Amino acid sequence: MKKTEIKLIIFDSYGVVLSRGYPGTCRVLAKRFKIPEEKLYEVIYKKYFNLAAERKITQKVAWQLPLQELGLSISWQELRDLHLGLFKANQGVVKIAKKLRKDYKTLMLSKNTRSQFAATKKKFSKVWQSFSAVINTWELNLPKASKKTILTVAKRFKVKPAEILYADDQKNNLIQAKKIGVKTIFYKNFKQFEKELNQYL
Repeated sequence: MKKTEIKLIIFDSYGVVLSRGYPGTCRVLAKRFKIPEEKLYEVIYKKYFNLAAERKITQKVAWQLPLQELGLSISWQELRDLHLGLFKANQGVVKIAKKLRKDYKTLMLSKNTRSQFAATKKKFSKVWQSFSAVINTWELNLPKASKKTILTVAKRFKVKPAEILYADDQKNNLIQAKKIGVKTIFYKNFKQFEKELNQYL
């Protein structure tokens, strides 16, 4: 018997289903250029990638501007290839998603530009097939960390916010969802994620 009436489970794509993402990229750059990881993340992800994900600048410009601001001696193509090359499927999460799909609606939710989303979909096509659906918020022209995004998803899947469980590795993406009744898991590692997931289902 289910402990809560969860009908839809949302898995963040980059950071939960796929490992590393921007934090991983910044970690590698921090070691290479001796710049604090937090500073790199603030500039590359929060300042510029978020603008690209909301269609305010192109993905190419989102690679170019942080390199200029931070003075990193690599090309934007090298940065892009480094970032995409670090992705790996989190096999434990993928296995759980496949299993849960039998009894729940499962969604992999991405916040990415069309080009990055297409590149990772091509590389991890089998991962995409593990979910009931995959949505990229870029296509919705909505910020991922918003009530409107969650309400749009809830409407599409015909569920109430209180019937949604959402796992993400970035707290900021969970704040607005939690405010409207979504159950949330802040993903830190697989063991912790699995334990909290079992508490809800």
